[in-house]
Amino acid sequence: MDTLYQALTTAAQVWETAIDQVSWYHGLIAMAYLGAAWLCLLNGHISQVARQPHAAWYFAGIALCLLGANTVLHADLFVTHLIRAIAKLQGWYGARRALQYAVVIVLALVVLLSASWLRTVFAASEVPSETVTFGLAALLLLFALRVVSAHGTDALLNWRLTGISVGRLLELAGIGLAVHGARRSLRFH
Repeated sequence: MDTLYQALTTAAQVWETAIDQVSWYHGLIAMAYLGAAWLCLLNGHISQVARQPHAAWYFAGIALCLLGANTVLHADLFVTHLIRAIAKLQGWYGARRALQYAVVIVLALVVLLSASWLRTVFAASEVPSETVTFGLAALLLLFALRVVSAHGTDALLNWRLTGISVGRLLELAGIGLAVHGARRSLRFH
């Protein structure tokens, strides 16, 4: 229990620093997530009223809301540092690489299976929504990669192009795909 308390204290200190550094930019990203979520929830409501499959739309909307909240609250950073602190305190931090990459593979499979489920559910509807599926899958995979925080994936995601990290560019692309797909689907209802 003492190890958990120490790990929580360490993670909370890093998390507090990250919260102090939240800027207007994080707010804009969160608003983009919420806009995409609103469009998905709107599609879900319209589909439900039309007695069409709607669970996938609600799932996508809720997932996008949670990802948007994470942009401001940095829950992924807290979890990453909590696990890192536990690993250091229990002495297995040096052997974490194999575990990190195994978790990345498992999470990628979970995201792919979720995307497959979404695609199947969306396919039951007459409304085209593959773009939303791809955008959400990319965002969930990006979230998973950030939580696992493996050295190689972190280096790639933090690499800067035109002053913006590759991870942030991928995030904006995923949000853009979700928005585009949800807006396009509204025209077919």
